[in-house]
Amino acid sequence: MLRLLTIIGFLASAVSFLYVASQGPDYLADSLAKREPQAIYSADPHDPWSRIFYLLFTRTVETRLTDDFKSEGPFVSSSIMGNPALQATSRTVQRIESGDRAIDPLYPNLFSTKGSEPILTDPGFSELKQALLEACAETTRRAPLQRALMQSDVWAAREIVSWSSDAADPQRDHARQLLPILDRFIAQLALSSAEIAALPRNYQAAQPSMNLPRVFDEHSGWIEIEWFPVRSHDEMGHNRHAARIFLKPHASPESFLKEVNESVRKHHDPLPNGLRDLDAAALITEVLLIDKTGRVVPTPLTSDLQLRTVIRDAQGNFKGSSVEEYELSRRSILSVPSSGGFIHRSQNEPAYLPAAGNDFTFASRMTAAREPEPPILGTLRRRCESCHFEAAVFTFLTIQIPGRQPLPVRELRPADDERASYVAEKKMKSREFKSLQLGR
Repeated sequence: MLRLLTIIGFLASAVSFLYVASQGPDYLADSLAKREPQAIYSADPHDPWSRIFYLLFTRTVETRLTDDFKSEGPFVSSSIMGNPALQATSRTVQRIESGDRAIDPLYPNLFSTKGSEPILTDPGFSELKQALLEACAETTRRAPLQRALMQSDVWAAREIVSWSSDAADPQRDHARQLLPILDRFIAQLALSSAEIAALPRNYQAAQPSMNLPRVFDEHSGWIEIEWFPVRSHDEMGHNRHAARIFLKPHASPESFLKEVNESVRKHHDPLPNGLRDLDAAALITEVLLIDKTGRVVPTPLTSDLQLRTVIRDAQGNFKGSSVEEYELSRRSILSVPSSGGFIHRSQNEPAYLPAAGNDFTFASRMTAAREPEPPILGTLRRRCESCHFEAAVFTFLTIQIPGRQPLPVRELRPADDERASYVAEKKMKSREFKSLQLGR
């Protein structure tokens, strides 16, 4: 009898799984069941670091759904992002986002201070201020990896809060109270050069278990490239991270670069076939930190890998591409540093659509004729194709100015980490960085 019940239970589970799969992805995947502090820096929810992370990152998001979630209709046409063909629900649903992924705090924050309101109005303001003061008063120094991750988050929060500190913002007084405390905490979290060098190279650590592409191996067929030094991912991230572009050409790297630069020299499109001339493309985001001397420096930490892989038929013809993402989870890397700490997200998993072509933020409200509208949740594939379409490679979509000497596409040596050094130097020259009061 017990065996019969077990078999019936198994069959019921299988039928349930097939039913869910047929209805498309689950829009509640990774959503918390309850909004509460997470066991990331400490199992104690009253720990000040737990409270700081919760107040900066954990949010309830009201979102519309695309027709990727087939069972959640009805769907209506939307003109969001100038795309009248986009189908989304008129109703909204709730997701509770933990925030433990490769995103900035205080979202949504695309040209907006809306995401700061929960911590610039009470009770959030008083709770965050108290947690920060308790964290600053700690006499026991936490581990370097914990301090690195927390500094990256608090540094981002500090810059976003500073947007509300001008005379016109209704939350300016609370913002001005928080800024010096955030500055003090950022300085207190700073690592020495030796501590930064000893941080885990989490991308390399995750390669064997997660089968990550060997982009840093100079003999793997992958190459790191740069055409123009300014990149949208750096600029929209306020240069607190460095975006590195790696390509795996279908031909040899040498012949690929030769052909691309010959087109550049003639002011032609350097990659007219886009992704079709590649086997894969990867965008890797590297964490920058402020060290004990007050300088912005590269680190061994990778926070995000976005990977596009070309699919070909038996004759080698382009059929399409697949997309996937590997995001750093603080909880995962702090629990098992040797694992790399990445969470893999497939192309059919939930992802918020961008509000514009240069929007790399999280849960962005949609631009509209009047008031901004709720975010729209689709799949990771739909998010990527909102900007890249099926085969576009943004690195090569820059418009060359006639009459000017064209810049060549350069191959970078991955071990030199040239991109991160460039972004770090640029950040130190920015007005936002110079406004930090770190006691330097």
